[in-house]
Amino acid sequence: MLLPESSFGFTGLSGRCRTLIDTSFAFLPNHRRVDLLDCCNGLLLCRCYAARGDEGRYIVCNPATEEWVMLPEPGKVDDENTVRLGFDPAVSSHFCVFMLLPESSEDLCLTRVDVFSSETGRWARKEKRWNENFWLVTPQYQPSAFLNGCMHFHAFGSMSLLCLVAVDTEGTWRIVPVPSGPYNSFVQQSHGCLHYSSFQRKNGDVDRLVVYVLEDYGNKKWTLKHSVEALHMSGGTHRIGHRWMSIHPDCDLIFFTAGRDTEFMSEFMCYNMDRQQVKVVSNLEYGARPYLPYVPFYAALPSLHL
Repeated sequence: MLLPESSFGFTGLSGRCRTLIDTSFAFLPNHRRVDLLDCCNGLLLCRCYAARGDEGRYIVCNPATEEWVMLPEPGKVDDENTVRLGFDPAVSSHFCVFMLLPESSEDLCLTRVDVFSSETGRWARKEKRWNENFWLVTPQYQPSAFLNGCMHFHAFGSMSLLCLVAVDTEGTWRIVPVPSGPYNSFVQQSHGCLHYSSFQRKNGDVDRLVVYVLEDYGNKKWTLKHSVEALHMSGGTHRIGHRWMSIHPDCDLIFFTAGRDTEFMSEFMCYNMDRQQVKVVSNLEYGARPYLPYVPFYAALPSLHL
């Protein structure tokens, strides 16, 4: 797990401190600061700043092979822009970057998406193709999922209903209804399918964790995969963190943070859905910050040498 700050931390699932990559990112070009923005199947999307006051440049890199490519400037780089990385090596050696653009910093209503393709080496502006208005949900930290050539992310519709919105590289948008409430919900790709999970509440308190899977992407019908009492996950003593969760891409494991008294010191937890067992992977400082799940990808990619 990589902490998206200028000084990166890494925690392996084994709990060992030794890392397989250089977390200083010394292989990247001269920079004063690097922000990690997203991670997808072993590739990282970063924003690098050469000097104080610099607007920054987007870089996609593979820390396992220390390959990287700097993207052409899409226009003004803004902290309000939500940028996500899409890469599926089983389908293509090329990657794409989605930049979701709101009306303004005050109005997060989506107006368009700009898409960069490593195959063409350029950005393309894709205007919104619907009449519905959608607002991003906590864009910097909300998890997203890349599957079937589409980026999936949370949004609120004009009727203030939480939903998943999918946009592909051609700028085609569609809605994916969600099966459960919005409390601490997240969407991830696991076992080649979309997984959607959230904590249900009862009498104002967290009651159960439910996990749904979209096994047939075409019919948009979710199937309940797992349900467990929240107290069982936390051992009856911890408070489930509210800002970060993840699902293992190949195993039925859920990762979350939990803390007793403060969000600034928490524990990195793993819940095994098959065994219904919980274990502490490691202690984390400032555990409420967002984390990125990372799995090394060791193949060389021509798309990282534009």
